[in-house]
This record gives sequence, structure tokens and C-alpha cells, in this order.
Amino acid sequence: IPGAEIDRQFEVIENNSNAPKLVITKHEQNAAFMAQAVGRLTGNAGVVLVTCGPGASNLATGILTAQTENDPVVAIAGQVQRQDLYRRSHQSTPTVLLFNGITNFTTEVQDAVNLSEVIANAFDIASAAPKGASFISLPQDVDDSPVSSQALEKVENISAGPASPEQTKFLPGKIRQAKLPVILVGQRGSDEKTVKALHDFLHATKLPVVETKQSAGVIDRSLVEQSFFGRVGLFANQTGDQLLKASDLVIALGYDAVEYEPRVRNKNNKLPIATIDSIHAQIDAHYNPKIQLVGDMPVTIYLLAKQLNNYSLSQESNTLLN
Repeated sequence: IPGAEIDRQFEVIENNSNAPKLVITKHEQNAAFMAQAVGRLTGNAGVVLVTCGPGASNLATGILTAQTENDPVVAIAGQVQRQDLYRRSHQSTPTVLLFNGITNFTTEVQDAVNLSEVIANAFDIASAAPKGASFISLPQDVDDSPVSSQALEKVENISAGPASPEQTKFLPGKIRQAKLPVILVGQRGSDEKTVKALHDFLHATKLPVVETKQSAGVIDRSLVEQSFFGRVGLFANQTGDQLLKASDLVIALGYDAVEYEPRVRNKNNKLPIATIDSIHAQIDAHYNPKIQLVGDMPVTIYLLAKQLNNYSLSQESNTLLN
């Protein structure tokens, strides 16, 4: 959404055929949600550009949502010129303080020379695990300043390696021992590469799967009859909830506690849990995984599949599922 402090940005975008596509919205919150949708659907950070004051503060709900749901977003907001930052001037707002607690990265550009590196870091941090939001405050006089430094080349995403070999070998043994192992797929397990690896894994192992609301649609039609057992519900009364209660080993794939509170389904903290994720689990009184496979999720899943060659659910498991 245009505004006086960032008009120069819009002029450059509008008149440059190589610039990103410009979409004008009627409200900053809508723009933030649209950028979040881009981040979730493509895996690349969506970008939102707004003016200062209420233009920036209107972003807060959308940016907090992207941060909470691990969707990569880079927000750039105009700011009054630096000499007015400490004054009670028109639309002067301490946006760094506002966004510092709800993003992975927040900063204010104080020198145009640093602009390219600030933007590079914002995109890099928003796109790295755990994905989330970055916020850049751009004072008007910095935006108007000539830039003598060269733009940095695109920062390539860093690929993590698989989980530790010891844990990757340990989990298959636990799966073979379990009477009813169940996979709980969360938001971080719903990206294209992880879903492809999961589908191949399920075609081989035929393990049952429960989705959170944020990972809805991970299981496609080719696997519905074999592996899909619904989604968890708010009141723990859905088929997926009942299956988790009956399980003696829950394998949480890319699951985040914000999606489905552990205390709802693990009140006594007796449920054996293993995680496969790109980040460490948040431990609490109802969620204390005994095994954590932290690393590149698709690669880790493929390694697990090799360890579970010729695995099949027991007759007892199939009886419970049917």
C-alpha cells in the first residue's frame, strides 16, 4: 500500500520491467496475509511493502500469524526521517520495538550502504528453519539517499543434512516394536519435498497418518484408504484423536505445539513420542519426545524407509485400524 515515506519504492517497481509484480491492496493486514500465502504455497518469502505509522502497525496481526505458523515473509515499512525518530512527529512510530518480539529478524536501516546486506539477511533468516517473518524499517531519508555499494548476489538457501545416524537407526527399531505406531503430520511437514518423501514412505510401510488442521491435504487420494485416519479436533473427539490415544508410538513429523496442544492428547505424559523435524521440539509437561530426529526431513524420511525395508503392520495393528 503506497504512502509518502515509500513512494520512491513504488515508482521504481512500477517503472522497472524486471521488478517483482506489484499488487495493491486496500488494507495492510490483507497484504500481510497475502504475502504469508505466497510464502506457504511457494516456500519462498512473500514480500509486503507499507508506509510508516498506521501502515506498519496494521501489519502486526498478519506478521504475527506468519511467524506463528512458520511461513516466510519479509515486511518492509517506511519510517519518518531519522532526525524525527525521537520526536512526536506525524506517524513517527517505534516499529522496531513493535515487531522485535513477533519476528525472527527486525532492524532499522541507518545507512543506505547497508541496505543490500540488511535485505539479504532478512530473506535468509525468514527462509531458514524455523521459517517466519522478517521486518525492515526504512527511514525516508535513507530511502532517498544515493547508494554507492553494489547489491549483493542472491543468498542461496542452506541445505541441512539428515538427522544423526544413531537416531535414524534407533527409531525404526521402535517402530517395529510398537503395536500401533501412528504418524502425526504438522505444518512443517507439509512442504512439497517432505510430502513426496512421506508418500513414498507410506506406500512402503502403510503406517496410519493423522493430520493437524495446518497440514490438511498432505495425504493424497492414492493413500486415503490405506493411511489416512482424519485430523485432530479442537475437543479431542475426532477419529484422529482416538487413534492417537490408542497408539503406543506417535511419530510427529513437522509438528508444532501451537497447532494442537499436547495437553489435549497426552494429559498423563505417558505417550511415547518421536519427532522428525527441521528444529528441536519445544519440551513441556505433556510433550517430551524420547527420540528427536532433527535435520533435513525428506532426506531423513528416505533413510528411515531404507531401515524399514520389508516392514508391515502387525495383525493386531490392522485389527485395531479396521
